Amino acid sequence: MALAEMTRIAASVAAALVLIGAIAGEATPSQARPAAAKNLVVFGGGVDAVGFNTALACCNQAWPNYEGLSEAIRGAFKEDDKGRWVHELVSRATADKAGLSYTIKPSAFWYWGGKKVPVTYRDFVYTLQKLDDPKSDVAGRSGYSQLDPTRFTHRGDRQVTFFWKKTACSTDFPCGPYANWPSLFSSLYPSFALRGLDFNKIWTDCICGSDGKPVSNGPFYLAKYTPGEGTTLKANPYYSPRAKLAEIDFRFTTDPNAEQQAMLSGQVDVIAPTFGPDIQQFKSVPGIALNEEPGYVFEHLALREGNAAGAPSMTKGASSSLLRAPWMRRAIMLGLDRQKIAAAVFGPLVGSLKPLQSALLFSNQAGYRPAFQGWNYNPKAALGLLKSHCTAGSGPSAPARGNTKIWQCAGSPATFNWTWGAGRDDWTTSERVASENLQSIGIRIIERPLPRDDIFGPSGIPSGDFDIVQFRWITSGDPGGYYDIYRCGGPGNFTGYCSHRVDALLNAAQSEFDREKQERLYQRADAILAADVPVIPMYQYPVVMVHQSNLVGMHLNPDGDPVWDIEKWHWRK
Repeated sequence: MALAEMTRIAASVAAALVLIGAIAGEATPSQARPAAAKNLVVFGGGVDAVGFNTALACCNQAWPNYEGLSEAIRGAFKEDDKGRWVHELVSRATADKAGLSYTIKPSAFWYWGGKKVPVTYRDFVYTLQKLDDPKSDVAGRSGYSQLDPTRFTHRGDRQVTFFWKKTACSTDFPCGPYANWPSLFSSLYPSFALRGLDFNKIWTDCICGSDGKPVSNGPFYLAKYTPGEGTTLKANPYYSPRAKLAEIDFRFTTDPNAEQQAMLSGQVDVIAPTFGPDIQQFKSVPGIALNEEPGYVFEHLALREGNAAGAPSMTKGASSSLLRAPWMRRAIMLGLDRQKIAAAVFGPLVGSLKPLQSALLFSNQAGYRPAFQGWNYNPKAALGLLKSHCTAGSGPSAPARGNTKIWQCAGSPATFNWTWGAGRDDWTTSERVASENLQSIGIRIIERPLPRDDIFGPSGIPSGDFDIVQFRWITSGDPGGYYDIYRCGGPGNFTGYCSHRVDALLNAAQSEFDREKQERLYQRADAILAADVPVIPMYQYPVVMVHQSNLVGMHLNPDGDPVWDIEKWHWRK
């Protein structure tokens, strides 16, 4: 699943972008706060939630997950900071060619407004049936759609077995095993507390049952959500082992500079800022720790292929049909100096960061191959493509800074809108450098930033109303999460790209348990994507956490979730 910043790819697709920018502030020593004495942590960051049911297409964003759902709703497994799936609510789980089996821990309980309710097989059944129900407006069904929601067995309340679907198979809903099965049921829904409720409307302003009281099987429950202010999470007394902290308070801010100043002044205890030059200020501040590492975060450009059909949410097309041509997409990639863009965005922090050369795998994964390196910055080669497909003499004869000639191709100017989340310094910088690059070879870029509340809303990227857009997918590192993003008509396919060969390879990889064979399938799909260029990989975005140095127990997770192990956080005594 992928959320976009738009948000994160975990096991099945989904999408959301963590819109936190950063502006440098004066580095001053952190002031002590009484948080440790009260055994609470104040987290600086977060946004108003469209809803906390992040499985839904409307709400599949990163911050609502971080500021409530991740702490309150856990599942069979969770992915640790090494990319391993570890048992969470189950003591045993197995998968084979027939199906999946889960044994629920005796210590797994729900908190529901003070009541203690066992986690049972019914919660697994409810979760599968709702996520696989065509009436549920979910962001993706990968994996779940391969299970038969009507066929299961159980032994008592604490064991359940599901079976892979064998009939009614299709590209959208394939049959057979799902290789990344541990990622399924990573969020379990409380069947007893949601009985009779519309799944598409639950948890709009709470994570609660039918009576409005908080419900949780994780280390914390969402005690309060105040739009424009933040969330309050309280320790779940029935989670085992109990969280070390008593309370987590998320304090929302839309001003990255204010967020960082709050950290410097000690008003908040932890932030998860966007990686950028301004985080360097924290390296020399006494009492503050800065952690960073390469994340499973796919920073990229998506290229809208005219009005080609894609995700069901798409109702509009690009302003130009030229992006339907692979040669134009290749010319754009050849014309972009991705290394220069990264250096401009990150400044001295760029270090050894290099452009990402894959649309499926990350540079720190074993199967990574530089599939896209053939389109590395080469403005002369880009001009060669433009000259061979566009009106002779309508563009520049050689790359030239300050060029004003724009290519005319098939009767249309090589002019494209460039969209990004307004107020983001990193994306604004990317567009500026990219515009200079492309102008020099005769491609004009028109700035089209959209407000954060709009860019991932129904009229934004999901509608298909863009030419070129920059955003990032926050993923679990599993390439299978891209299936619904790249496949023909997939719910996360906002470009309109369609390759039945890619579909077949990704589908085969998702059911292949042999890791080496699976990697080869992904590599073959990546090679086709690299030839077609429906997206332009930019770089693997680092994940960052800044915290009071005496707040310990946290570990950065490459999947970008800053609170994945929040039950272990504690103040050093």
